[in-house]
Amino acid sequence: MQIALHSSISSRLSLGFGLLSLSALALGGCSKEATFDTSKPQAGPGDLVGGSEPLNRTFQGGASLDIAAREVEGAIDWKKKECDAECQAYCAAQTFNNPIDEAICPQLWGAGLDTLPISDHAACRRVGADFVGRFPSLAEIGDSCLGRPIGDVVLDHIKSDEFVFSNQRRWADTLRYNNIAVNLERIYDADVLVGKLYSGLVRFDEFVEVVSAHPVLVRRFDDPGDRAEELFNVFVGRPPFANERADMAKLYSLWANGYYDHPSLGMRLPDSFIEHKCVTEEAKLDEDTAGACTSVLWGFNRIVLLPDFRSLENQTWVGNLTKKEWQLLQTPGRIIGKFPQVWEHAVSEVLELYLGYDLSKYSPAVVSKLVDYVLAHGGDIRAAHYAVATSAIYLQGIECTDTSCDPGADVPPWTYGPLRQAEAEQWIDSITHALDAPQGACDFRIPDANDILENSVVGYELVAKSRWKITKEDRIDDRYSSLAQTLGGCPDNQVSGRFKAISILNTATQEGFVTSLCNPGLAKETGVPAKLLLPADVSANTQLSTEVAQKIATYQIGEFFSRLPSEAELSMAEVGVDACVPKPCTAESFSRVLCYALLSSSEMLFY
Repeated sequence: MQIALHSSISSRLSLGFGLLSLSALALGGCSKEATFDTSKPQAGPGDLVGGSEPLNRTFQGGASLDIAAREVEGAIDWKKKECDAECQAYCAAQTFNNPIDEAICPQLWGAGLDTLPISDHAACRRVGADFVGRFPSLAEIGDSCLGRPIGDVVLDHIKSDEFVFSNQRRWADTLRYNNIAVNLERIYDADVLVGKLYSGLVRFDEFVEVVSAHPVLVRRFDDPGDRAEELFNVFVGRPPFANERADMAKLYSLWANGYYDHPSLGMRLPDSFIEHKCVTEEAKLDEDTAGACTSVLWGFNRIVLLPDFRSLENQTWVGNLTKKEWQLLQTPGRIIGKFPQVWEHAVSEVLELYLGYDLSKYSPAVVSKLVDYVLAHGGDIRAAHYAVATSAIYLQGIECTDTSCDPGADVPPWTYGPLRQAEAEQWIDSITHALDAPQGACDFRIPDANDILENSVVGYELVAKSRWKITKEDRIDDRYSSLAQTLGGCPDNQVSGRFKAISILNTATQEGFVTSLCNPGLAKETGVPAKLLLPADVSANTQLSTEVAQKIATYQIGEFFSRLPSEAELSMAEVGVDACVPKPCTAESFSRVLCYALLSSSEMLFY
């Protein structure tokens, strides 16, 4: 086995080919690498935690019954008005199933404000988009959502693979997975750990502990203070104060960045090492220097690992660490896991994810209530997702009418539903699923997959089993990733991260993609088959009429927007029949133009 170390903290070290570490044999390190499984390449501390049964199979409460707004005199200044005695009494008299509804009542119904009604179709589409990761069709919501209690629908989604995957992708963005900077085995391990969190197999505070000393976090930084700052940014939601940074940095002083040659992949991979500090030459604790490895701001906490037969040049590779040693290294996570702010930040992130704005700035009571709800469910972060998605402020409409609200009025955001821009992958997946036009995929665990393909035979098998697709030329099929990256998705996390933008470039890219699928210009040998754009009882060559046009509009609006067409949309379809040229027009020609119009509309981009 060849091992090579490169550390930015100590001098560069190189061990010649053929040096076999007795420590690796003793701990099963070499034997584990020799049986490298390309289907399950994960290796790291995430593999050491997690239960076999979910913390919860269901969640308390759910959607509240309809609550009427209290009648008040005069205009409401929601930014200043306090909930007076009458307001408090009104809220106390209501029955709430949902903790968010109960907490927001003094600033909503008790203050004389109300929510906007939402149709069942719109609610099902929103829940489907948020939990499945793409817009469902009318047939899909008819099978799984319409006519069912929304709490049951949300619970089904939380138990789905799609919910787990969508949250794995979010954490990939947060932790900036990149296989050029971090060992891909550690990235896979972190991804599995996130999967456990959103399957209910790991408490959120346990997740914080493991990530706090995980190579996906620590290896992105050379300086212990930077590692401490990243921990605070990710889990506390703010940078550490100067004294916090300096003190927490002492618990990150042992980490070193290096490389090792993977015996199965035949590649040099970046990885983390533990440099044995605060120890004597006799491999014992050095009381004179131990303060450099000791935090005292949150009690007495010390991280010192004594070198032994596993150590080479005073460093130990993380692949040879024991469970007990990982737990000691996770001390920073145990410290901040007790911070109330960590739980508050976690639920605030969930609120903003689904609502599109930071409710914690307006209503701290909601955050406090939601934290209590999660803790009552054993620290299962999925409880927060369930509570938000079954709350009244999430399940409401977005369109003001003459009878519901004044569009020009200054009203708080919790009196109308969330309106958010679809993620790049969400938009692409919705269109390609509706038109049965797969474009490949991108795999956030190994964003630079070509590097693996070019340098490793076993790596080829690893990539082949990933979400990437390989072309006949043995290259990555980058159709999907190229499109997504232009729109802000599939980040490589090396020079760029995820972003959202509305620009001329984005619009042109989206319209070009939709044009290539819908083919409104009827170009030869392009576009999806016409049968995918037409209802089953309408053929491509059917002569266009008002009845046929309205049938096509009803079908496509159901497929793309998860609803039935409005009267205005049916009227527009009738106008389209008269405007269609050259006559006589066919069902196919109309369906392709309509496909382009619908898929390039704002309803496919905002929801």
